Amino acid sequence: MNSGNYILVADSHIREDSADHFFEMLEAIRRYAPKGVVFLGDIFELWIALDGYESEIHHRFLDWCRAAKQHFEVGFILGNHEFYVQERHQDAFTWMNENAHTTSGGIRFTHGDLINRDDRKYLFLRKVLRSWWVRFLLKITSRSIGPKVADRVRVSLKPTNLQHKRQLPLAHLEQYAENAAAENVQGIFMGHFHQHEILRFPEKRISAEILPAWDTAEEIVRLTPDLQTECGPWRKILSE
Repeated sequence: MNSGNYILVADSHIREDSADHFFEMLEAIRRYAPKGVVFLGDIFELWIALDGYESEIHHRFLDWCRAAKQHFEVGFILGNHEFYVQERHQDAFTWMNENAHTTSGGIRFTHGDLINRDDRKYLFLRKVLRSWWVRFLLKITSRSIGPKVADRVRVSLKPTNLQHKRQLPLAHLEQYAENAAAENVQGIFMGHFHQHEILRFPEKRISAEILPAWDTAEEIVRLTPDLQTECGPWRKILSE
């Protein structure tokens, strides 16, 4: 049992036609038996946790999480492709947060979509899409135009998100790290930017690691108790 290690997964963007390898990995994580697994957001290409919007792959994932959390920690940070999950499925996870989760050991997990304050179009849409009235409209249109509208909104976010992901917002990341260090955080782990980078801020005594998108690389990160990490293909990481 790998009781001291965390397994981190980000941005898998699972769809009905691309789920097999993801669920194969989940079974490998179960056998690996880590201290915990943390999903850093955008696990699905779209997850609206309302009747009429969830599919078999969402329920299959939830069933796995409910079973796995009986044996190790299962954490979930909501990404920008997940909506209303916390209100409906909190019971499936050891913990779930919309913005960030900080452990007692000074490790912070976040998705990363709120760090770049220059991405104003996305930040506005995020606020609107998570409002009570949009949720109400989605609920009452779930059997008619709701799913088509939701998917159109998802597609509309891609151009602005891609624009702001091509180059890391280093100034915003440094400011985020500085604020976290003031709260005694030692290490930050995030997704969202779809590239693997390790940023070190020695003067602040903190580092930040951005995970690659599982969707394109099928890579994960193993985090040891002393904050050492290894990033690589999930088959390799989970076989060691």
